[in-house]
Amino acid sequence: MNGTAHFENELLHRFTTGDPNAFTTLYKQYHQRIYFFAKTFLPARQDAEDITADTFTKLWNRRDTFRSIAAINSFLHVTARNSCFDFLRHHKVKVEKQAEILRQMELHNNTELQQTKEELLKLVQQEVKKMSAGMKKIFDLSYNEGLTPAEIAESLKLSVQTISNQKTSLLKTLKRALAQVTSFFCILSIVPLLRF
Repeated sequence: MNGTAHFENELLHRFTTGDPNAFTTLYKQYHQRIYFFAKTFLPARQDAEDITADTFTKLWNRRDTFRSIAAINSFLHVTARNSCFDFLRHHKVKVEKQAEILRQMELHNNTELQQTKEELLKLVQQEVKKMSAGMKKIFDLSYNEGLTPAEIAESLKLSVQTISNQKTSLLKTLKRALAQVTSFFCILSIVPLLRF
């Protein structure tokens, strides 16, 4: 038996019988290899270090089952690889769950926002019905037709300043009416829909 084989057999015997110094020798011999092996799967240094530490803990816990140093080497690599795969699967599921939660929140918020906008538009329409015929016409041309103040002025044969003043008055009336039933921030969200 050559010197290397004798050393390995002695190290294996000491390790399998629970000698912490034998474990330290194996740790020093394999730690860097297992760390870099884990690092090929996991880009984050801390994750690779955690997998490596966990792999050596599992090695120590199963120390009495090994029959050769080669078996220890295989165990360390297979355990590290499997732990990396488990970590990645868990991470993927976690990311997918987070994405699903965000999608659900966005869907819920969009649905709520759409409902709020619809309710506010109904309130706007109710308020517009209460306005004078001239104000209704300006509202219709601005909101439904999307005309600019200059285009509305030309259409109604009024000055651009008159149209701007009427639109300002119309907007103030709507804000006052809507402020009684909703918050200012909701009002601000509906203002762009009015195309002023």
